[in-house]
Amino acid sequence: MTETDLETDFETALFVYAVVSAEHELPKDLRGVDDAPLELVTHGSIGAVVGEISAVRPPGRRADLTAYSTVVDALLTGGAVAPMRFGTVVPDRETLVADLLAPSVDHLAQQLAELEGRTEYHLRVTFVEEAVLTEIAEADPRVRELRAATRDLPEDASVRDRIRLGELVTQSWERWARADADRILDELVPMVSTHRVRREPGLASVLDLALLVDADRAQEVEDHLEHLAAETSGRLRFRLAGPMAPYDFVGSG
Repeated sequence: MTETDLETDFETALFVYAVVSAEHELPKDLRGVDDAPLELVTHGSIGAVVGEISAVRPPGRRADLTAYSTVVDALLTGGAVAPMRFGTVVPDRETLVADLLAPSVDHLAQQLAELEGRTEYHLRVTFVEEAVLTEIAEADPRVRELRAATRDLPEDASVRDRIRLGELVTQSWERWARADADRILDELVPMVSTHRVRREPGLASVLDLALLVDADRAQEVEDHLEHLAAETSGRLRFRLAGPMAPYDFVGSG
């Protein structure tokens, strides 16, 4: 489809994947949502990676999100990438330049400079439930006594004690999660460019972080986390995803 065809065909729009430098080389044969080919629309020193999409079907399927992530992560091979929020769609190239690129060209260029040579990881650390519950009981005689007192009783005969037991366990769990989170963060922070807490330490997780890592320190970070995982095996579970595009370290677009 030619540029003229796209501009006059109101059944199509442009799905915007990311902002990159104007010289960014797109990976060969990379395709996006609905298997559409990609192109780079430039303005000054920056450009937006886009692909055609049906204007009558807004993106939102799981396959669309998968295609979006695949494209954005693949763009990392060509240099810095500032992902756009999933679902960003504009009607045509002129609107893309006038409304998205031109008003923010300096800001976006600076953002790309700050992201150059860096990549994102997601780290999630959780407790091994049985191990930590045992530790809490060993550390708090009140928990031990209440567990023993309610172990063989019907629930309706020990409601008050069970509520109190749950409160004590929750308090200890959250306090220990914060302590473990602080300890891990103290070791990680000097090794990364910056980080963002995706969820505060608590019942769901000890740590849920986005890490922005310099490429030349990525292996060091991975090795250190592997060491920590081995050191705390049986008590903590580490899950590391990446490297990926810096989704958590750009504006919403």
